[in-house]
Amino acid sequence: MRHVEAAGWTLEIPETALERTRGLLGRSDLDPTHALVLTRCRSIHTIGMRFAIDVVTFGRGWELVAVRTVPPGRIVLPRRGGRHVIEVAAGRGEPFSASLDGRTIREALGTDRRRT
Repeated sequence: MRHVEAAGWTLEIPETALERTRGLLGRSDLDPTHALVLTRCRSIHTIGMRFAIDVVTFGRGWELVAVRTVPPGRIVLPRRGGRHVIEVAAGRGEPFSASLDGRTIREALGTDRRRT
């Protein structure tokens, strides 16, 4: 997993299918300044997780679509227009979306062009 610092956040970017599949499973908590970036994400789940998370959903052009808190044991489909998902500690979704915009996230991913 690649770690990139941006605007006071540590973005965790999975580089393999296994890292992406594992996600946050097996952790007892999530550092309040860490965020898991899942590009081109159709759904997420918190089955088997021990803590709630905030799910920050972005559209194709990395525009903010929604922020919602998801408790353990749930399956979530991104909101209408959602294409990319970022998982952060519960209660940290609003601060995350206020401090990082789509361009900053694209730059952290290694490109400042729009990803689809």
